[in-house]
Amino acid sequence: MDVRITIETTFDNGEKRTHQLDGISRPYRVTCPDGIGLRLEDGKRVVEQIQRAILCDQVEEIIRESRVCPDCASVRAIHDYRTRDLDTLFGRVRVKAARLRRCSCDARSAAMPGGPISPLAYFFPDRATPELQRLHAELGSRHSFREAARLMKSFLPCHPPHHTTVRDRLGRVAAGLEKSRRASGDPAEALPKGGLTVFLDGAHIRCRPEYQQRHLDLVVGKIESRNMCRRFGLVANATASPGSRMREELSDFGWKPGRLLTVISDGELALPNLIRNAMGGDGQVKHILDWWHISMRIRHVEAAVQGLVQIPGFTGIPVLFQRPAKSLRWWLWHGRARVAETYLKGLMHDCTRLAEEPLAVRTAAARVQARCGTLYTYLANNMESLVDYGRRYRNGLPISSSRAEGSVDDIANARMGKRRRMRWSPKGAHRVAVTRAAVLDGRLTVANRKRAA
Repeated sequence: MDVRITIETTFDNGEKRTHQLDGISRPYRVTCPDGIGLRLEDGKRVVEQIQRAILCDQVEEIIRESRVCPDCASVRAIHDYRTRDLDTLFGRVRVKAARLRRCSCDARSAAMPGGPISPLAYFFPDRATPELQRLHAELGSRHSFREAARLMKSFLPCHPPHHTTVRDRLGRVAAGLEKSRRASGDPAEALPKGGLTVFLDGAHIRCRPEYQQRHLDLVVGKIESRNMCRRFGLVANATASPGSRMREELSDFGWKPGRLLTVISDGELALPNLIRNAMGGDGQVKHILDWWHISMRIRHVEAAVQGLVQIPGFTGIPVLFQRPAKSLRWWLWHGRARVAETYLKGLMHDCTRLAEEPLAVRTAAARVQARCGTLYTYLANNMESLVDYGRRYRNGLPISSSRAEGSVDDIANARMGKRRRMRWSPKGAHRVAVTRAAVLDGRLTVANRKRAA
């Protein structure tokens, strides 16, 4: 059988035009399993022809309608014609674009007499459709730039992109996302009374050798309210003011000066300080130490104590060591950090009494003292960030930075992790982090066309 495809275009003025596309032949006598239906190559060829027919008609209509001056309704003369190669998602189309002479009523014509106007430049400022740029940015944030270019070439009839083109378009999309501002009708206007919660964590990615540092510090996190969430990522070295960049993220989500902001992170002081610098004294910051990091350090103490009392040469009373270790979790869970510190001091003091025991016992006791000292220092450095975790948990409030840990996996490790074997510049890593966060949140869509342009 033979299939013929015809396109009929009806312009706004009533004119009709017909385009005859290439046909598809499927002779029955030579039919094979690979020839059933529309193959990928046939689909790419047909879609490319449809795109060319539609785009050429659109360009012709744009030029015809643009000749009418919007101020005086006079017809502007054509200055000349230029050929332009326009990159679209379904192929590169070469069109004949006209440039128009300025109308006499145009005020700018006095400064630039006879300066031509290109109507097509408004719709294609980069000679590529916004949809193609967004797809390049999305694939570039999910895969390596070379792999993204290969995927585009394999499944779409677009012009085979170079990996540097994918990288550059991702950078332009990231720059557009950073310059964007929240629209007035954004649902973030109505925030819950409890304010916002920011989960923060850091990641280390390989740095390019010319920057004379081994790793880059990537700050990744998640902003949450009761009904919304938003991911973000930034490299402090790539921005002139990390605090201003963080303030823009909070403002885009709906934060307003004076609102309470809860920050949950580990013991790294630079993370909550980033939020404090972003707020600039315009609101209250409540920092909460991540419970998971506390629990892991308690687990280390419990394991060390259990190893001590199980040594055959141990002559002490096991319950005097096991009971304080097991009660640490309970006291800290209920916000009694001072009591937990007292138990830690007592446990370390009891370990000093084992100085006359055999070598194996002394080694295990030294391990218990080291684990207790690590936990004691960790709690002392973050005493103001310890809260009643049990009460927050019963009230349904977050107590862990696990959401930030997930964002690290989604934004940093999945694209810029060590297994990727790639080295990054601060600017390149920052752009990929910004774009990938937008892709994961669904902000890189048709509704955000201005952001991706």
